[in-house]
Amino acid sequence: MSKTNNKTLTVLSDHTSVIEVFWENSKPYIKRDDVQEVLGWELKTEGLCKETTCVPLPSDLTSNSSEFVDLLILTEALGFSTVTDIESGFLAIDNFSSLRHSALSERKAPDIELPDLNGDKRFLSEWSDKKKLLVAFSSW
Repeated sequence: MSKTNNKTLTVLSDHTSVIEVFWENSKPYIKRDDVQEVLGWELKTEGLCKETTCVPLPSDLTSNSSEFVDLLILTEALGFSTVTDIESGFLAIDNFSSLRHSALSERKAPDIELPDLNGDKRFLSEWSDKKKLLVAFSSW
């Protein structure tokens, strides 16, 4: 792959990363070395790995034959949703989509942490086995 059309891409996920990217067929290709910074998963020969967990990938992605990899294929393999704005150079990764999927299939809400009216941190699990109503709003 030629590195024509190099630009920077701002990736929003757990944290914000600004990395070098090139676009091919409206897909962002990032350097192999940037995968762990962007996704929090390491690209190894066995696939995408985090601690003791590895997600298998096609061998053409795990081999070191290319300096760049398709970021969208990697996010899809992890079950993450993405939204891309090519013109602005932004890509948002929703790495909680797998959490939502398990919550829907198990019919159990994740144990979220939110402040109460006094500012004390409360966990949803504090009211386990009780019906709950969560009201969320924003002024914007």
